[in-house]
Parts: sequence; structure tokens; C-alpha cells
Amino acid sequence: MGKLITLGIVGVVALVLVSMFIGTYNYGNSTEVALKATKKNNENILAQYSQKVREAAQVPDMYVEGLTKITREAMTGRYGAEGSKAVFQWIKEQNPNVDPQVYIKLQQIVESGRDQFQVGQTRLIDQRRGYEESLGSFPRGIVLSILGYPRINLDDFNIVTNEYASDAFEKGKEEGPLKLR
Repeated sequence: MGKLITLGIVGVVALVLVSMFIGTYNYGNSTEVALKATKKNNENILAQYSQKVREAAQVPDMYVEGLTKITREAMTGRYGAEGSKAVFQWIKEQNPNVDPQVYIKLQQIVESGRDQFQVGQTRLIDQRRGYEESLGSFPRGIVLSILGYPRINLDDFNIVTNEYASDAFEKGKEEGPLKLR
């Protein structure tokens, strides 16, 4: 009877340990897959955002070219190839302007893209933080280490930043107001 109880206790302990190893292995695997997917998604967000900005930035030039062509054709049609020879031009001319909505739309694309990219970067930071916390915790970190985790280089999962932010953190201060142009 005592051997049976001892065998039962050993069996339960073994089952708990096996379950812990399986659960921890699955956690390590799913966390690394999520980190890779988040990084790839951030690359996708940045690519789409930057492409939209590049495309939208062409619109003002196209708009001005179109207005210039239309104005030139209208003036040539109105005054001929030589233009108006009148000393006083009593006709009030309508000079076309670039619609400010073109620039507002471009600004909205930039702001929206930056906001979406920030959300993706924040998610990557949080996932990496959680994984690093687990790798350093007891007993999960030990089990992860025994199972060979991390299997990825966590330095490959740093956020994309800019020179301004990197310099500010390196120096411990900002360089005054942002220069917009």
C-alpha cells in the first residue's frame, strides 16, 4: 500500500512537471512567433505609410502643373499667342490657387501613419518586455532556458526610431524646438 501511494505521488509530480514543461515550451514558442509577426507587421505599417506619403506628396505638383496648363491655355485662348497688348487691363483676372485641402490631406496621411506605426512599435516593446520578464523569472525562466529559449536574438526586435530621439536620449536632453523645415 505504501509503495502504491509513493508511486502515485511520483506519478502526480511527474505529470505536473511534464505539464509545466509543455506549457512553458508552448509559451516560448508562441511568444517568439508573436514577436516575429509584430516586427513584420510594423515593417508593413511603415512601408504602407511611407508609400502613401510619397504618393500623396506628388498630388500638389500635379495639381499645380494642371492649373498652369489650364491657365496658359485660357490666357492664350483669351489674348492670343502674343498676349494682351492693352495698356490697362480692365478685366479682373482670376489667378488659380492651390487648394489647401491637398496639403491638409497629406498632413492627415502623415499623422495617421505615424499614429498607427507608434501603436505597432509600442506593441513590440510590450511583447519583448513580457518575454524578457518571463526569461528572468523563476521557475519559468529556468524551464525556458532548459528548453533552449530564447531561440531568437532579442536585439533583432528593437524599435525603429529616429536620429532626433536617439540623440536626445544619448545626451539626456532635447535640442530645443523641432525644426519643421
